[in-house]
This record gives sequence, C-alpha cells and structure tokens, in this order.
Amino acid sequence: MRNMQLGGRVPQAFSALSLAAALALGVAAPQAMAVVIPKVAPVDMGLASPTQVRTLSLGLTPRNSDALDALVESVADPKSPNFRQFITSAGFAAQFGQTPAVVAQVVAYLQSQGFTVTNVHANNLLITFKGTNAQIAATFGTQIHNYTQAGAAFQAPATAAVMPAQIAGVTAGIGGMGNRARPMSYAHTAPMTGPLAGDTMTPAVTAVPAGAGNPVGAWTVKDLAAKYNVNPLYAKGLTGAGKTIGIATLATYSQSDAYAYWAALGLSVDPARITDIVVDPADGAPGTDGDDETTLDVEQSGGLAPGAKMRVYIGPNAGNGFLETFATAIDEDQVDVLSASWGSPEIFYDGDPTLVLMHNTFKQAAVQGIPVIAASGDSGAYDINRNVPYPDCSTLLTVDYPAADPYVLAAGGTSLPNVSAHKHGTVAQPYERPWGGDYLKDYITQWYGLGLYYSTYLPEGGGGGVSVRFARPSYQASLTGVQNSATAQSLLCDGAVTGAGYQDLWDLAPNYAGRNLPDVALNADPASGYVLLYKGAAQGGWGGTSFVAPQLNGLLTLISQDIAPTAGNPKGRMGRPMPKMYAAFKAQGYTAGSPFLPITVGDNDYYKAAPNYNPASGLGSVDFTALDAALTK
Repeated sequence: MRNMQLGGRVPQAFSALSLAAALALGVAAPQAMAVVIPKVAPVDMGLASPTQVRTLSLGLTPRNSDALDALVESVADPKSPNFRQFITSAGFAAQFGQTPAVVAQVVAYLQSQGFTVTNVHANNLLITFKGTNAQIAATFGTQIHNYTQAGAAFQAPATAAVMPAQIAGVTAGIGGMGNRARPMSYAHTAPMTGPLAGDTMTPAVTAVPAGAGNPVGAWTVKDLAAKYNVNPLYAKGLTGAGKTIGIATLATYSQSDAYAYWAALGLSVDPARITDIVVDPADGAPGTDGDDETTLDVEQSGGLAPGAKMRVYIGPNAGNGFLETFATAIDEDQVDVLSASWGSPEIFYDGDPTLVLMHNTFKQAAVQGIPVIAASGDSGAYDINRNVPYPDCSTLLTVDYPAADPYVLAAGGTSLPNVSAHKHGTVAQPYERPWGGDYLKDYITQWYGLGLYYSTYLPEGGGGGVSVRFARPSYQASLTGVQNSATAQSLLCDGAVTGAGYQDLWDLAPNYAGRNLPDVALNADPASGYVLLYKGAAQGGWGGTSFVAPQLNGLLTLISQDIAPTAGNPKGRMGRPMPKMYAAFKAQGYTAGSPFLPITVGDNDYYKAAPNYNPASGLGSVDFTALDAALTK
C-alpha cells in the first residue's frame, strides 16, 4: 500500500501548538495535512510568491441529502424495489447535485475574485479552479507561505481558511491549498530495509512463472485463483468481458510491464485494453514515486479479469489530487469496479473537509452501482505508527482511510503458511492467519535486539481495527466479533518528534461504535506473497494489502459479468457489495457453501483472529465461486 498526502485542516488536538510544531508533526498547516511526521522542525521561509498559481477544489453540499442516503441503502438492499436500480452520473447531478443556478452563482463569484474555473464536475458538487496566492489570501483570508523541512521545500497556508459569506451556505469545504507530497511505500518486498537490509532472502525468481502451483512468495494471479476457488468462474466463461476495471492511483507507470506480465502467464488480452487518464488538479503533474504501486494494481486486477477493459486514473500525490482522481473516475461513469491502494491514517482527517467531499463522492459511486475498494493498510492495528514509530511515540490503535469509509470495501491481509530464509536461519509461520509481522519478533530480537524490532519493524501487518471517524454501518449491526474503539488511546510523543518536549498529541474517543475493518482478507504477507514484473524485471516476495485491493477489483469484475442487465441496471453492475456479503455471512456463517472461510489463529499485531468476524481478518478469506452465487442470485 502507498501512503499519500491530502489537503486538510489542522486537527483540533493540535490547536494549542505553534504552526512550526504542527508542521513538525506532519500537519503542515490548514488545508495541507501531511502524513509523515518527521523529526526536523520546518522553517518558515516567508510569504510565497503572490503571483504563483495553484489549483483548488471547492465542494458543494448535496441537495436532498436524506433522499440520497436512503437511495444509497435501498439500491444495495435485495428486499427493496430499488435494488440495483442505479442512476447515471447525469441523474445524480439532477437529483442530488446543486442546481445549475447555484453552480453558476458559485462559479460567477469565483470568477469575480479573479479565479479561473477549469472544471465543473458532472455531479454539480465539485468545482476545480485556479488562482494566485494573492487571490487566495484576498478571498479565503489566509496567506500561503514557503517552508522547508528535512530537505524538502513546500508551501502551506499560514492560518485557517475562511469561507466567504457569498458562498458559505452551499459549500462543504475546500481542498488543495498546500502542495507537499509525501508518498511512502507500503507495497512491501521480502528483502527487509534499514538495519536488516539483505537479511530476508527473496524467492529465486527471474521470470514470471507461466503456470500455477508456485511456492508462496512466488505467486501469480493463477496461484491466487486456485487458492480462492476462482477457476470455476473461468470455466463458466467469466473473464470480465464487457466490463471495465477502474484504478485510482497517484503515480505514473509503464503499460509494457503489465502486458508483459499477462503475456508470461499466457493470458489472452486486448492489446489496447488499457486507457490512462491523467488527472491534473494540483500544482504539478503526477510523479513516478509509487510507479511500482500502479504497476501491481494494473497487473493484478487485469490478470484476474483478462477480458475486461481498464481505465487507470492517475492523479498527483499533492493537494486535492486524490479527491479529484476519484471524482473524475466516478463522474465519467465508465468503470464497473474501482479500487485504490493508497491511503493515510484516518485521524489525520480531524476537521478536514476533504473527508466530507470524499464521502459524498463514494455515495455517488454507490448509487451509480460502482463498488469502491481500498487497501486497509500494511501497519497492522497501528496505522499511524508507520509514520510516528515507537518508541519516540506510543502505539495508537488506528485505521487507514479511505478503507475506513463504510461505503468502501476494506481489503485486509492474511499470511499463508511459509518458511522464510534468513542469514541466521529460517523462520517458520505454520498457520493461515491474519498478516502480522510479530511472528518475526523472536528472530529479530535474538539477532538484532528488541529495541530494533520496536523502533523499526513494528508495526507490519494487515490493517484493521475500529474507525473513530465513521459510525458502524447497518451491515455490521448485531454481528458477533465487531468491536467498539478501545479505551485509553493517546498518541504520546517525545521531543525528538514534537520539537517541543513530551506531548499528548491525540486522544481518541473510547468505546465508539465505529465502522470495523477490514471486510475480507486475502494473502498479503510478502513472505507468502507474489511476483511483480516491474521495469522489465521479475522479482518475488512482494506483498501488502496493495495486492488485495486490485485482486478484489478483478474478482468482483468477474462476478459483475455474471449479473444480468435489467432495465434499471442496463450495465449489469454489482453496486456496493458489503450489505449482501454481510447478509450472506449472517445467514450461512462458515457452513458448507458459505462464501467465507474462517481465520482462527494469529493477530494483526493486536486484534486476534476468531471463528467469527474480527478486526484482524474481517469475515475471513473468500471462496469466490460461492461469493458469485451469493452476490448474483
């Protein structure tokens, strides 16, 4: 999984801190929330050039919001006459977007302030516009400053933005005032990094193996299909034909790697199946940092549904890039399933209007029949501690966003039985269990010390836990194993992180009945992971929930092909699958013929597996032939 930077407002918990301290904590300023918390305090270099042009996204509040929420639920409810009666993006705009008159009023106001409106999204809820820093200061009451930190130069607002009275009544928020991008790799390879670099031996892979039956750590999509009972779907003619896979990503890539991967597996694909759409809402075009993430997303999803077309939406990892990337894909209304393997800790969105704007976008996807899937993270139960490592900061039970959104299918990770080779011997992991890096603890402690394990290699594992931003959805109600947020959860950091002494930086709500994640989990441990063809070379030992999200994308695309078109669903779309998935589990549990297989041992560094739902492996792993029956009947 890849971490990302998104625009946001300084969380309330930081309100007592100086701007410099907040920046040092990675909350770069109002509208420029960062996700990495470095140990070098930022330096305010003064006012940014007043003539510099930047791009922003203004979100409008939906009309008929109660009716929208009701429709989101009813189109996913088999008992409702609205079940799978999806609307188009034009229909969404007509029913739930702001009226053309209101949109015209907002556009006219922005133009009157000197801004250039570059895009009014088809949903009539998002307006993209450009303007100078001087215009931003005059209109939104905040100046943009230059900062440097840890060798990186970036810009951020110096104070919180204020929405002008002329448009405040119809606006939900604004994103894109900052431009700092901090992508961080969550698509793990087997070779360890840092002090253990070279310790773990990557499976000896020099080419993509053509057939199935490969050892764990050298898996392809064919091995995955065998493990999770996908092959009967292929046997009945399901390849994704007539469907379109959507990938939302924040880095460019080379299509040739994906075509070479599929060719090595002997898959018959359309040589022009991929269409790349470059989304350019922010200051700067999409970069290459994270191109391995985009590569694996395309290879995995397209390899599992070789008959599908593909649209890859590539946005910049800065400002409002992720929001605009999702909005573009959903407004186009051409993809049947959409996934992303990028995310950041949900608590970085305290008070951030981007959270609301993204949530509205996911509602739109739901009523248009587009399932949205996101990786749950690769930091186990401690999502934030990938950014603020122990022991400089305490551990904090946190989950990843956008997987935390209840309208998004959260893709979790497991570890399959494996024996990994190391310099000082082998480490056996004998169970199918939630992916949790703690099974390496004894080895690392014996040869490198407990301190190194805690400071560098904790946490690692399939993301999972309890959201403190989103309430428990109805599909998780009355479900054994679903949990409330834990008590006594505070992020305590020392002066090495804060630059201002020991501080309590976040206090999370205890006993909150929040959305639990993940929903389901597939193999994600690098030690039992996959082959990636990247920059023309094949390497084994790749893993992470980055693989699970696109795999679920491809597999739901197969199932979507098995849904007969109707007058109300002419594209034969699946829609948001979680309500039917959880209903199937409540009806069948883990009995014969159930789509779900229990994971009963192990943990994701905190939450324990059990023969019921749990925040380590969700409903468990999946029999996709049985899931096809459950979702299509």
